[in-house]
Amino acid sequence: MTFDYEELTVKLYDTNKQEARLVDLKEYVIGAVSASMPPEFPKEALKAQAICCRTLAVKRMGIFGGSGCKRQPGFDVCSDSLHCQGFMDIDERQRAWGSRYEEFTKKIESAVEETSEIIMVYNNNPIEAVYHEACGGCTEDSENVWGNKVSYLRRVECIYCKDSPYWNITKNFSIRELKRRLAINFDENLSEKNEIIGLLDNIKSTASGRIKKIRIGDMVFNGEDVRNLLGLSSTKFTWKVSGLSFDVMGMGNGLGLCQYGARGMALLGFPVDEILKFYFTGVDLKQVEKPTYLKPLIGKTIVIDPGQGGSSGKSGPMGLSEGYVNLEIAKVAAEGFEQCGAKVILTRNKNEFVSLSERVQIANNSKPDIAISIQQNFFFDDAIGGTETFYYPGDAEGKKISEYIHRELTATLMLKDMGTKPADLYVLRETNSPSVMLNIACLSNPKEERLLSEPQFRQKAAKAIIDGIKNYYHD
Repeated sequence: MTFDYEELTVKLYDTNKQEARLVDLKEYVIGAVSASMPPEFPKEALKAQAICCRTLAVKRMGIFGGSGCKRQPGFDVCSDSLHCQGFMDIDERQRAWGSRYEEFTKKIESAVEETSEIIMVYNNNPIEAVYHEACGGCTEDSENVWGNKVSYLRRVECIYCKDSPYWNITKNFSIRELKRRLAINFDENLSEKNEIIGLLDNIKSTASGRIKKIRIGDMVFNGEDVRNLLGLSSTKFTWKVSGLSFDVMGMGNGLGLCQYGARGMALLGFPVDEILKFYFTGVDLKQVEKPTYLKPLIGKTIVIDPGQGGSSGKSGPMGLSEGYVNLEIAKVAAEGFEQCGAKVILTRNKNEFVSLSERVQIANNSKPDIAISIQQNFFFDDAIGGTETFYYPGDAEGKKISEYIHRELTATLMLKDMGTKPADLYVLRETNSPSVMLNIACLSNPKEERLLSEPQFRQKAAKAIIDGIKNYYHD
């Protein structure tokens, strides 16, 4: 059985009504577009917004393997526009649009229908399809807002929002009001020829002209702090100190789609794909790859690292090689993951030595959703045995993944439960994606070595790993 587009539901937490809702993906996109962009905008701009809203939802939805709303656990998204994205239900749209409700509804429904199932991807993964009202001449690089570089959120020069009401806004403040809002100390009498000396200084700005840091009075602020404290529409501002006038360009943080820019491009005849590819660098538009019961991991990339290959690993009392065992389990798991629709990369496909750094590089170059390292424990005391799982400290998703897999391993293999634990191990620390290390059994334990030598036991271990990942994505 497959999921039809209309059957896909979004677990929405309505922050205004403080209630949980299940909404068809199609209806969710209609409500999200309604909350995000003026319905008077031209069709191609609304279509661009629909694809952004759908992409953001798909990226977060649990059924597609998304992490959900971090503020509201158990939900895919919330309706807080500052956290996930806004949403207007039918009643809210009727109140907001009044006599034009039917007209606007048909227009937005048409934009959503004409882009049905289309999302934006980068390296075949849904992107953070963020948007803002107006960039004021230039969008922003992600690292200047979020602190990390995102390949598809690159600065672009934009003249298309010059007709927006946010192209240039002037806000005036008295010295007293400025001191109150920013909680700064400053001598109001320090003036010369109507200029206030030393009030604003030590300015650092981005290449797009947005303020990163600035000293005002006796305090140093981030540009975003000044924007919030003074109620400015963006961090792209200049000032006239004599009149304490701030000239602000744009509205929002400047990341991703400039909505008024999309409007301007649509009015000039640009189609939706060109609009989106202008604001999102290197993306592709494609249809949602819908999960099925037979292929629940479609669209996922998984790296499997069979550790300790060749002569690098230890051998059990009867001579069973760890490198051989790890690879055999990994190959069975890889085949199972591929049958579930996932793309699988093995860091080695034969029993040979591959260095830790090479294995990590293979994982990072693949940009996987999950990386799994398969190992076996070894102790001087051959009575010790059991299953043990590790994740890197602070890797929240790695911790969740380890718990799901470990639960399946211990239930299936019936070995002693040695627990899931944080560990500062190279393969976990240096891998960029959520990662886990699985110690399936203890090779030094004669009983467990015999089990590991049996193909049926290795197949059971591989199936437990697969089931753990499937449960992680679809619970």
